[in-house]
Amino acid sequence: MNQDKIIVELKKEKRDDILEFQFKNKLVINFIKSDNNDIKEVFKTILEELTKNIFSFELKIDENYDVELYKEVATTYIAELNDEIEQLVNSEEWKEIYK
Repeated sequence: MNQDKIIVELKKEKRDDILEFQFKNKLVINFIKSDNNDIKEVFKTILEELTKNIFSFELKIDENYDVELYKEVATTYIAELNDEIEQLVNSEEWKEIYK
């Protein structure tokens, strides 16, 4: 199945380490400042967008980004999100609802 890719960029913005989800309306998870509401908004948007189009995430790490711990965290996080999306859209429940 051919899927669209949504870019998620790991970068510094001012002094903050962020993951920027490049949907039409960009969403940001700030590794230090984001709270549960920010994360809920990301998941809400992911589910809303999946009902329109199946996609996966592609992690891009800014070439000047140098925090190894966050590189590892972001890589694992995006891989797990992609696994969850794949499981969801391949589930019988999803197929039944979104034929």
